[in-house]
Amino acid sequence: MGQMRFRVPNAKAFDPRIWSTAFISSYDGFPWPCVNRVENDLLIIERAENESGKVSVVWPTREYGPILLTSGSLRCVEEPYLLPLELARGTIHRIRGRGINWQTVGLKLPEAYSTLIDQAVSHFLQAILAKDDVEVCAALSQDSIDCAISASRPLARAFVSQSLQARHAVEKQFSTLLGVRAGHDSQWHASAETVLPAINTLNVPMEMGPLQSDVLKDQMSRIDAQLEWARTHSLRVFGGPLLNLQPHAFPKWFYLENDFESLFQAACDHARTMVERYRGQVHLWSAASGLNAPNAIGLSDEQVQKLAIGVIQTVRRCDPKTPVIICIDAPWAEYLAHQPDGISPLIFAEALIRVDLGLSGIGLEMNLNLWPHGSLPRDLVDISDMIDHWGNSLEMPLLAVVSNPYNAIPDANAIAKSQIVSTWTYPEFNVEVCPDVADAEDDAQKSIPELRFPANAMEILQLLLAKTRIHGIVWNQISDQQEHPFPNSGLIGPQGRARGLLDGLVRLRQLHVH
Repeated sequence: MGQMRFRVPNAKAFDPRIWSTAFISSYDGFPWPCVNRVENDLLIIERAENESGKVSVVWPTREYGPILLTSGSLRCVEEPYLLPLELARGTIHRIRGRGINWQTVGLKLPEAYSTLIDQAVSHFLQAILAKDDVEVCAALSQDSIDCAISASRPLARAFVSQSLQARHAVEKQFSTLLGVRAGHDSQWHASAETVLPAINTLNVPMEMGPLQSDVLKDQMSRIDAQLEWARTHSLRVFGGPLLNLQPHAFPKWFYLENDFESLFQAACDHARTMVERYRGQVHLWSAASGLNAPNAIGLSDEQVQKLAIGVIQTVRRCDPKTPVIICIDAPWAEYLAHQPDGISPLIFAEALIRVDLGLSGIGLEMNLNLWPHGSLPRDLVDISDMIDHWGNSLEMPLLAVVSNPYNAIPDANAIAKSQIVSTWTYPEFNVEVCPDVADAEDDAQKSIPELRFPANAMEILQLLLAKTRIHGIVWNQISDQQEHPFPNSGLIGPQGRARGLLDGLVRLRQLHVH
């Protein structure tokens, strides 16, 4: 068994959930199954493999609050590593390396980035020299991390600005799909009218539900109305997913059946019903979502793959002309570290592509800053690297389905009981004003402590639009007014008022997208 040990000054003062996120990953960045524990000031991570790997863990930063950071490659040795020192080493290497790579293809590096990354290197070298004094070394390592993460923002912004300029030199306006997932609730029409200026595409959800006849009729009535609304406003329609195994959407009757063949037949029948009814009204089908992540009924890898293939083939038979994709949940695959019944997402996607089912692309669903059902918070360079990794590995068009919490206010209407990672505390926790929270929605919300959040949603959307591999962007939640999947992630707040992100989306569409 491979064991890595990391010294963490004042480890007990950290929110214990932080240590639950730690994992060791291989060269491809995907985690090995790990068992973590903290003993005094030691973080101990155990796994079956004894080879070198990189440690990743949520760690506090001055600008972004707690985000996932990763070390360089480390060997299993008896002497414990100093965790902040290794995270500083890995963070500098990642961000400085990306800056060098982008510079070689013509990016003009901003002065703010160069200054901050030089400061990060200087603090890191001082930390190395102070290695015998753990407290001093840790403090200098934290300074190095903070400077490196601060450097990532001007670097990413320069990439976005210059990439968009380069794209506009070829295309006056992009053909990228820019959409939002419509709601299931009775207020969907008012919400859709509010976001209309920001979108050219409507994602109409068509998941399997309980499937009782009256509920199915209600679902089809809602879908009919949403398709008619989209047609009236000349919007493209992204239909699906037809099957969704994410925890917030998992059909409850699956628990009663406990029979894979019944599940398989029901999923294919539902796909056939939806596609035959709405063929010609949908411009892009999503066959399924969430199949790669751990499921609640213990499906094997073979069963999950058979389920995916069956639904995709059903869509292709019923509608051979319309493109179809499958969506991958949590593309960084953090879930593999502690829920080994999940499937490596890239391997899952590659397997489906090799079967030659006629897939037109892959969707990547990133519900950021949420744990355990979602993706851990990342800086912009990390998000960019993940998109590049998937694009280069698959060489297929990608569609990004994304959400990000607007604030950390308790959200009783959120179905997915995920925690917002930005609320986790750590030593010397200093709250600062988060731009997304500054215009709190009512007086009660103003009493909520203001936290440091990672990259805001507008920066993420701009980054995705700058990526030529990304052919479509869908915001995954339209409103927080009624029951919804993710906490505080709607374009419309619980009181029915549009949030600032919506104005940004309108400008983004006006400037860049048909």
